[in-house]
Amino acid sequence: MTSIIDSLIAEHRRLERLVRLLERQSMLRDARAAANSALLVDALYYLTRFPDVNHHALEDRIIGKLLEKKALARELASELSAQHATLALQGHQLIQDLESMVRDENMSAELLEFRVRLYAERLRHNMAVEELTMFPIATRHLDSGDWSSIAQASPDRLADPLFQTPVHERFVQLRRVIATEAGCGCPEDDA
Repeated sequence: MTSIIDSLIAEHRRLERLVRLLERQSMLRDARAAANSALLVDALYYLTRFPDVNHHALEDRIIGKLLEKKALARELASELSAQHATLALQGHQLIQDLESMVRDENMSAELLEFRVRLYAERLRHNMAVEELTMFPIATRHLDSGDWSSIAQASPDRLADPLFQTPVHERFVQLRRVIATEAGCGCPEDDA
């Protein structure tokens, strides 16, 4: 059932737009710092609620199935799972760092911006490794029964709250900014 892989790749393309936004925006150092901080909160909230809980969990089930079939090297499986765990931990830490910066505690805008960019790069790296290694292996080695069991293990898979239509109300502004950054001239619904 390569439709699962196709769906994951489509989610990667959408996540890449968010990664580019995190990398390009001077989120915290210009006259619109408060608005940018709100966008950053929404972006991190989204990343810790959808990819970490839904997207990566599905990929971890694929990894598990590939390990069962001995089709994926243990080292690669461990690396991918560790990347998911690191991204989840860093996302939550970034939310705390942002809160600390807003409260004018011990977090500078420059350090937070560096950490956000590092997080974005780690997410980009994770997606690239999956697409270059795990997805092709899964396509070759998993049969319809395997895909069915993977799908059944996640029957309550959430709709993507940022890129679904209509977009979840919390993410309307973030979606608008992503569409503008994409420069596609497309309506927000196509972002």
